[in-house]
This record gives sequence, C-alpha cells and structure tokens, in this order.
Amino acid sequence: MRRIAFFGGTFDPPHRGHLAIAKAAADHFHLDQVLFAPVAHQPLKDAQPATAFLHRYAMTALATQVDPRFVPSLLDAPRGHQQPHPNYTVDTLRQLRASLADEDEPAILFTLLGADSWLNIAHWHQAPQLLALSDWIVASRPGFSLAHAECALPPQVSAITGMDAGESYLELRHADAATTRVWFLPFMHEDISATELRAALAMDTVSGNLLPAAVEQYIRKASPYC
Repeated sequence: MRRIAFFGGTFDPPHRGHLAIAKAAADHFHLDQVLFAPVAHQPLKDAQPATAFLHRYAMTALATQVDPRFVPSLLDAPRGHQQPHPNYTVDTLRQLRASLADEDEPAILFTLLGADSWLNIAHWHQAPQLLALSDWIVASRPGFSLAHAECALPPQVSAITGMDAGESYLELRHADAATTRVWFLPFMHEDISATELRAALAMDTVSGNLLPAAVEQYIRKASPYC
C-alpha cells in the first residue's frame, strides 16, 4: 500500500526548510511520495498577495528534483476564471482522495504541515470535515509549541492520545464515527521566514544556504521578486 503525503503551501519561494520537513516526514513515516502543491490563492493569507502561480510552480518543480519521492503537483492550481478565488484544502483533499480511489493500488493519505499552521487548524474552511479526510503529520517549528496540540482542534472533533510502535499520536474521532490520526515530527528546527526571504531576494542579499541552487538560478533569470 502506497503512503502519500499532500504538502500544500504558497511556496513563495520553496526553500530548504520546506525540503527538510518533507525529507524528515518521508524518512520517518516511510512515505512513497510527497506532493508539493503550490496554492493559487490561500484564503488565510489575503493580506499577503503571492507571487504569480506559474513562477511558484516552476520553482517548486525545480526544488523537488532533489529527491525522487518529491513530486510537484497542480492539485491547488487556479480554479475557474474568478481569481482570486480561494482554494480550500478540504476541496483539494476530496479531489485527491477521489483520484487515489480510482487507481489500482490502494494508498494511505497524509497531510503534511507545520506547527504554525496546525495551531490555526480550527479556522480552516470546514475544519471538522477536513480533519476526517486524511491522517496528518505536523512538523515542529521554533516558537510554536505542540505540547497541547489537541487544543487546536475545532470543538466538533475529539481526540485521545495513542501509541504505535513507540510513536505517540492523536486519534481524532469524528461525528460519523470515523477516525484519523495526527502524527508529529518533534525534532524539526527549521525557522526560515518566507516574508524575510522575499525581501532579501528583492535586495539581492540572500544567503546561499537558504534556497536550492536550481531555485536560486531561476530567480536570478526570471526575476519574480524584482
């Protein structure tokens, strides 16, 4: 059975922090694929207009070349003709689950995200339904404590702590009696600010260890941040 993780975000730009989280998740949870899906328009970041989608997808495609388990995805590409139109993760995961169900080989679906996003999960569109669509992998991030991760859940979803092969997890119990699990990557220490990175790119002052080489070369040629 394949193990696939959906990794959504603005990826503006995709940096070594994103790659480190994806690699750690793929190694630790034996993932066959991590789908890097730049989002066309993220509803919780309305105040921060993103770089053009085609630039972000092109950079993501280059960044993911470093690991055969990483796959650039158009799942969260612009939808319809009314942009900016919010792309909701609940819709994207439903679409992904449907596509996986149509394939011959069964798959276990995870959603990969950082601690900062998890702590805001109750505010995501249709959060109770969203949390029932996959298992979850939450990567730690400096400044965001996961000591009481269950407190981030919407009130319609309850959780209990479990153990499996020495790994602790939260088991989420949903209104229809289905269950999903939340797993943790507690050893991540990536703290790269995309906002600060974009500002540095605009001034051509980026440190060489923050971006994959192919992404840095693309930025120098295409100038998406100038």
